[in-house]
Amino acid sequence: MKKTLILLCAATSFILATDTPVVLDAVKINKSVTKVMKKKLDSPFLILGKMPHLTKTVKENWDSPLLELTDAQKEKLLKVRKTTMTSITKLKKEIFPLEKEVAKATMAGDKPDSLKAKVEKLSKLKAEATMVHIKCIYETKKILDAKQLAYLLK
Repeated sequence: MKKTLILLCAATSFILATDTPVVLDAVKINKSVTKVMKKKLDSPFLILGKMPHLTKTVKENWDSPLLELTDAQKEKLLKVRKTTMTSITKLKKEIFPLEKEVAKATMAGDKPDSLKAKVEKLSKLKAEATMVHIKCIYETKKILDAKQLAYLLK
């Protein structure tokens, strides 16, 4: 989020200091910032931007000579990722439609009391997804050594 704000401030400063053709570049930057922010908003988790998605980072660095994963680690990490992604995918299929339903009903003027059960269900689903994420981090950290973990969290 800080990087996004810094980028936005830098782009704005640059626009103000130059002529109008740069405005088109600023629009491109703003669209990419909006995509990043939207992606964070489309999250099944309760805690946003404060915990890493370690298995995704592992996947991106799978064959990195700096990470030096062993075959045994790779096998364990694949199991953690598969378990995590299976659970999260299932939860997303419940969370996202329910979010849309609550938002639509809210904007249509439904009374808050009539939405309470759905909001409570939504909070339970998001809490469950967050616990899956926490367990994923815990299990991944158990598999990696200190050097590998430091490399991934840099």
